[in-house]
Amino acid sequence: MATSRGAAVALALGALLLAACGTGSTDGPTDGRTDGDAATTVVTETVTATPTTAEPEPVAEVETYVVTRVVDGDTVDLDNGESVRLLGIDTPERGECGFGPAESALKRLVQGKEVVLSGGDTDRDRYDRLLRYLDLDGVDAGLRMLQAGLAIARYDSRDGYGRHPREDAYIAADDAADDVTCPRSEPTPSQEPRGFADTGTKGDKGGNCEPGYDPCVPSYPPDLDCADVGPVSVTGSDPHGLDRDGDGRACGGD
Repeated sequence: MATSRGAAVALALGALLLAACGTGSTDGPTDGRTDGDAATTVVTETVTATPTTAEPEPVAEVETYVVTRVVDGDTVDLDNGESVRLLGIDTPERGECGFGPAESALKRLVQGKEVVLSGGDTDRDRYDRLLRYLDLDGVDAGLRMLQAGLAIARYDSRDGYGRHPREDAYIAADDAADDVTCPRSEPTPSQEPRGFADTGTKGDKGGNCEPGYDPCVPSYPPDLDCADVGPVSVTGSDPHGLDRDGDGRACGGD
């Protein structure tokens, strides 16, 4: 009996071992990797470039000046000590027909105001005045004087000077403007531009005549040009600068 029970126990243990071997499973990866294979995780970092904003181009500051004094219809003084002769126009001198209206108009336009200067090829005149256009708030002061009939287009390529950038517009404005009229006893329109008064009787050597000219040329200042005086002979000093070639004859004089 003891032998039968021992055999039965042995058989039972054998059956349990066989059952355990048949139903066991192996833990591990199912993708063909062995337990010794190390899983590698690849981390991809996406770098997004931050867009750069282009710096705006610096805007050049426009230099401005304040008009401290209006000398006449075409000349002003500035707060930096410079005197400016308006480029491309001419207005009557003090005592001549049209001086008062021209001076008053330019005062209303620019006196005490900030202006911008721009110029052509010539920097200064013989009196060391700056030759410039005078602009304020988009308005060309010289052109405005021409449009009002208070100035004439002058000192340009038609007069033997260099051509200036606004010459065509100035001439057109001058041609379109009404003439300034002043009473005259002996009108000589062919020798004097619009807006200028009679400069005296030829041959008159009165106190208002410059001694270096024949016939009479009014005393300097103000500065006069050939269009103001007509043909003359230069017999002495030439403060008006009429005899450019120094031959003693000026403005078509014999």
